[in-house]
Amino acid sequence: MERKKLLFVYNPFSGKGGVVHSLHEIIAILTEGGYDVTAHPTSQSGDGRDFIREHGGDYDLVCTCGGDGMLHELFEGIKGFGAEKRCGYIPAGTMNDFASSLGIPKTFPEAAKMIIDGNFRAIDAGNINEERFAYVAAFGAFSEVSYSTDRQLKNVFGSFAYFLQGVKLFDMNYFNEKSVGLKITCGDDVYIGDFVFGMAGNSLSVAGLTKMISSGAEMDDGLLDCLFIKRPKSLAEIEKTRNAVLDENHPFENVIRLRTDRLVIESDKPIEWDLDGEQGGSTLRAEITVDRQAVTIAVPESSPALAEDAQDAE
Repeated sequence: MERKKLLFVYNPFSGKGGVVHSLHEIIAILTEGGYDVTAHPTSQSGDGRDFIREHGGDYDLVCTCGGDGMLHELFEGIKGFGAEKRCGYIPAGTMNDFASSLGIPKTFPEAAKMIIDGNFRAIDAGNINEERFAYVAAFGAFSEVSYSTDRQLKNVFGSFAYFLQGVKLFDMNYFNEKSVGLKITCGDDVYIGDFVFGMAGNSLSVAGLTKMISSGAEMDDGLLDCLFIKRPKSLAEIEKTRNAVLDENHPFENVIRLRTDRLVIESDKPIEWDLDGEQGGSTLRAEITVDRQAVTIAVPESSPALAEDAQDAE
C-alpha cells in the first residue's frame, strides 16, 4: 500500500520548547499511523504560513504544532487549497481555547494519535477584510496589552479577566481614553456609539473565558459569535457591564451580543486588530465574514463545539 505524505510544521519555542523534546515521539506516532513525515521548524513569524502555502499542496495532510500564532498560520497557509485539504493541530500553547472547544487533547502523544485516528470534520473560518482567522478577532482597551509582552492571546484578555472578576484596575479616564467611535452594521441592524471592546469569535471560550461566548455556539454552523462593549459612563455602568458579560441572561444595553455570518465595523480612528493572538493590522473599516466549514481538521469522535448531526468529512 502506498504511504501517504504528511507535512508537520512546528514552532520549536512553543510550550517552553516542549515540542522539541517530544518531536521524536510525535513523528514516530504519525509514521506508525501510515504517513511519511516531513518536519519543518519555523524560524520567524509568518514562516509556517508561507511554507504551507508553497509546499502544502504536495501533502495529503498538513499538521502544525504550536500556540495561537501557529494555529493562525495554519488557517492562513491552507486557505488556497480549499476544504478538501485535510489538516491537524497539536496544541503547545498555554490557554488553547481552540483545542479545548473541539476537544483536541492537550498532550503531544494523545493529539498525534487523534490525528491518525482519521476523524476529520469541516469547521468554519473567519475573515477580516483579506485575512483569515481561526477563532477570534478582537480590538479595544483590553486587547492592546498583548503587544507589550509576548503577543499570546492569554495576555490579550488578561486585564479583561481582572475586570470581570471585579478587580478595580480601571477608572473612568481609562475608558474615556480607550474608547473609539464605531458604526456596526449587521444585516438591517446598526449600532452607533463609543466602544471600548469588540470581538468576533468561533470558539466556546476566549482566553479561558467561556461567558464571553453566548450559549449554543457551534464551530461549524456558519456563524460568528460577537461581543461589543460600549464605553461605561459611571461606576454603576461598569458593574452592569461586567454582570451582562458574565451572564447573558442579564442583558445591559451597553453589551451587544450578535450571532451572524457578516458584519461591517467602521471607526472614527484606526483600530488595531488582534487575530488569534497575532497582530492583525490597523484599519478604519473592517468587513468580518465567515467561510462555513472551510477547514477540514482532525478532531475527536465526540466534539462539544460541533453540531451532532454533521457528517464526518469525506
